[in-house]
Amino acid sequence: MRRVTCEEYAQYIDIANSNQCGRVYPLSVAEGIQSGDIFVSSADASEVLFWTHCGFAYLSETVNDIFLKEIYEYMTDENMPRRFLLMTDSEKVESYFRTKENVVLERRSLFEYRENAVNAKMDVPKEFELKELDAGFLSKVSGNIVPSLFWKSADDFLLKGKGYCVVHNEEVASWAFSAAVSSQEIDIGIETNLKYQKQGLGMIVAKRMMQYAIEQGKKPVWACHYQNTASAKMAEKLGFVKTGECTIIKRKM
Repeated sequence: MRRVTCEEYAQYIDIANSNQCGRVYPLSVAEGIQSGDIFVSSADASEVLFWTHCGFAYLSETVNDIFLKEIYEYMTDENMPRRFLLMTDSEKVESYFRTKENVVLERRSLFEYRENAVNAKMDVPKEFELKELDAGFLSKVSGNIVPSLFWKSADDFLLKGKGYCVVHNEEVASWAFSAAVSSQEIDIGIETNLKYQKQGLGMIVAKRMMQYAIEQGKKPVWACHYQNTASAKMAEKLGFVKTGECTIIKRKM
């Protein structure tokens, strides 16, 4: 397969926009907002693979076995520069990878926000403050779902992304941020420091991040691993509706 040059990315916007497993991620690359790679099949240039900085990968609707073989060999290479998580709702793609012994198939829940406004009520507990995730607070964020996983640099995030945090004595207790940004949508990444969990802080930053997305004329997006019941429940409380699932295909570790 061939890696597409950055100058060609705009040619693949329509294909990215038609993805059924979360178009915001492939669009973030095709529109040049976030870093990532685009590949086309050696056999047919209309068959496309989008690979984001965070490792999420998405396919065009049409793919043949030659392209899938190329992708399989690429994703199972032990010298991969970053993780590779292929998202698909295609039975053909699933069937192909189910025959491979060194890959794992899991599920990801997809949600859609169907309201026009977010409930603005945010009761920030005493001794806590709701702040914008600026350079100072960004340097204090540490966890599994953090901007550095999704953006190539702090400067890139601060320039093109957005985030909010709840702070206690200058310690970042909970944060929500734009994990993926396209011209139409913003995917929300969220995490709470273990020390501050079960205090409703995640709801506060998530609401603020959703408000920001709507203020920008964009739709907030939510997705999570199918076993992440806490994230799914929060999504429903925030007004998201589960619309389906897609398959996650990754190399067995």
